[in-house]
Amino acid sequence: MPAAVVILATDLELHVPAWKSAHAHACQVAASCAPILGFDPAIYLAARNGLAEAIDAAEDASEIFVLPCALEFGLLQREELGGVVAEARRRHSSLAIHHDDVDPGHPLIMESLADQSVRALGDTVPQHTGLILAASGQGDASGRAQSYRLMRMIWERLGFAAGEVGFLRHTQPFLLTAFEKCVTQPLNWVIVPQAQWVTERVEYAHVILENFQRSHSEAHAWKMAAPPADHPCMTAWLTQRIARLWNEKRSRESARVPSPKHSVETKSESWNIGAGTVASVPDKHSMARLLEGILPAAKPERVLVKVTWHGYATGTYTDPAALDLLLSALPAKAIILESHTSGRNLENAGFDWETEARSNRAWIRQQDAEYLRRTGLADVMVRHSAEYFNVTEAWWDEDCRTPEGYVPEALLEYRGCPLISFAKFKGSTRLSVSNLFGLIPEPLRAAWHGPNLTYMARVCCDIARLYGALFPLCGLNEALYSAVRWNRQGLYRSRWGNYDLISNAGYTAASSSLVTADILASRLQGQDVHRSAFFDVLRAELGWDERAATDALPQPVQRAFA
Repeated sequence: MPAAVVILATDLELHVPAWKSAHAHACQVAASCAPILGFDPAIYLAARNGLAEAIDAAEDASEIFVLPCALEFGLLQREELGGVVAEARRRHSSLAIHHDDVDPGHPLIMESLADQSVRALGDTVPQHTGLILAASGQGDASGRAQSYRLMRMIWERLGFAAGEVGFLRHTQPFLLTAFEKCVTQPLNWVIVPQAQWVTERVEYAHVILENFQRSHSEAHAWKMAAPPADHPCMTAWLTQRIARLWNEKRSRESARVPSPKHSVETKSESWNIGAGTVASVPDKHSMARLLEGILPAAKPERVLVKVTWHGYATGTYTDPAALDLLLSALPAKAIILESHTSGRNLENAGFDWETEARSNRAWIRQQDAEYLRRTGLADVMVRHSAEYFNVTEAWWDEDCRTPEGYVPEALLEYRGCPLISFAKFKGSTRLSVSNLFGLIPEPLRAAWHGPNLTYMARVCCDIARLYGALFPLCGLNEALYSAVRWNRQGLYRSRWGNYDLISNAGYTAASSSLVTADILASRLQGQDVHRSAFFDVLRAELGWDERAATDALPQPVQRAFA
């Protein structure tokens, strides 16, 4: 049994015809989640009234994430879910069970139902058609109100001429009553079931429609839309919820307040080594103290932060918790710097990334926005009023012909403000200096890697000198909530290979010198910086900190990365 299990609590009965399709869709959702989570999640289905049995069957897992999937989810359904989960927690006291809620009016649900409506209409335009949302209506008034809300959203989305709701298990209005009302209007109507799969209620609605059409010739052209089933929007809806549950769980773990008994183990500690600092950073106050030591003394108008957002692989990018901690401690509002890269795409680009990226910038921008939304990074930036500045977008807007020596004009008004290279612990050379590589505005930077590591090192040094002439540079390499340990048989995978994660190490290596910060972080990951071609280039082009390269490292930190 995998350590973490996701259970999709469907409203399907076991062994109904749609069950096989639902199982195949669960596999699609797992494949969609894998690049975001960094591992293949185990996703199982729970039949209607079978959630308790599904949890019992997964009791060997360390954690279970329950996602209710019914598109009608009112107060009674929430109470039922809460009761089942509470009882399961009592039966399995060592098992962590997480669950979320359902928003029946979620935009992705609305889009999938709207798309099914259009397919049912064929050549008929919605402006000449009425919409009837066929819902169960069983439960409380708030659930029925959600059905009216969803109908209105689809109606406004497609521009239907009229809209009605008919219930199958509630009399006001019963679906047949809605049909009798609608047939008096000079419109054709499309009936949209509020369900993902063909359930017993959907079949019942179809029978009511067929019987009504036999006695009302005016309704012969009425159509019933097929449920969305494995529609891409439904896949995205479930993927988004799983990723959010996973990230919220990680954030809770990282933010958990220690008890007094264990407070000594998590207190802030720091060690000054050469011109840099190795420190544990458990909270906002310790992060603020660390920043005081590396930022210029004068309070800046803004702080520029170059993050590491190259893809979805878990633990390899600047995650929401780490960014939240940094932004909460900065002395001024942040401007987040990053450029476009294909690693943030959810799907393959249907164009040549090297020559046609600019002409497809709307698609690329959409992929970028989806990355920030799915990972939760967009929420963090909104919470701290941070500005996101994409270097590639600026390069395209300014119509600059060459990327060499390029700095966006919009950043020049902040000349003199500090720029923090906020890098991950994910390798002995891929630290704050290498992080500046992402300031090259071209979305495809393969040519800049060059034939070997020293070529790329020189490119990164060039960027450091360019930006360093305009902004005081600071390096902050973080392993706050995760650090990468490369391992060919590791649990997680990325385009660079498999790896394992060191969770919640809580340490940083920082300095007002990028080289010093990288020397310390590299040594903590086991690198002899005196025997590194990469650091030979840094020594020749950016200077050196011999004490940072030779002084003893703190034993507690070394043990954390051993």
